[in-house]
Amino acid sequence: MNFKLVLFSLIGFTCYAQNISNNINGYFKNTKKDNLYSSIHFNGDGHAIINDAYAAEYFIQDDLLYVFPDKSVFIFEVEKNKIKGISNWIDKQTFKETSVPANDEYEIFFETYTINPILLQQFYSYNYTEKTDEISWFAFEKPEEYLNEMQKLCDQGLTSACGALFGMKYIEATGGFENLFENQQILENKELEKIAQKMISLEDGRGYALLGSYFLALGNIEKAKEILTEGSEKGNQQATLTLFELEVNESLNETVIEEN
Repeated sequence: MNFKLVLFSLIGFTCYAQNISNNINGYFKNTKKDNLYSSIHFNGDGHAIINDAYAAEYFIQDDLLYVFPDKSVFIFEVEKNKIKGISNWIDKQTFKETSVPANDEYEIFFETYTINPILLQQFYSYNYTEKTDEISWFAFEKPEEYLNEMQKLCDQGLTSACGALFGMKYIEATGGFENLFENQQILENKELEKIAQKMISLEDGRGYALLGSYFLALGNIEKAKEILTEGSEKGNQQATLTLFELEVNESLNETVIEEN
């Protein structure tokens, strides 16, 4: 093996990786009032809070900032003390750095699981078209290759990749994309449980929501409640919402039975 070639490759990768970080921090407020997205708070370590309430992840590559709310991505140009939206949901919107709200109603609860910005950038590259928020068709065109890449990222500790892997495996377990919108029965699947448990072990509360939903699909309501309750108590919004919907549906069903 050519040692110089290997060394050059490693140096090249290091230089490339240095352009990827998650070191932006501070509270950025939308300069336009009454917009759907009013603020984004960055913690300097890959976690953000949108509209003072909703968790997100992010990385910076060169002069572009990529923020991941649930199932989407916002892209900003980074300038001194401000970020300018260039993707669909936040196009032409400017967020300026300002002081964190000083009132009793604003409480900071950043997620604590680790986010490697280089791995998150790789995750972006498999799921979106470069420098856009357009969904890539890679997962649909080459599902086996996509699964392998998500597995690699998940194994390295990127919990968002674990979530994507869970979703693909779940679709696979219910009969594939052709049955995506059908109410297919799912059987017990230890692989799905393992993926969700890995997310939980890495302190990503989204694992509770996925695992709880899985047990709901199995029809194990009590187990689902137990897991969703634990996730809700640890602050996961999706687990809280799923648990609330479950309890509302149960209450409605009981009302219908009583009326009949």
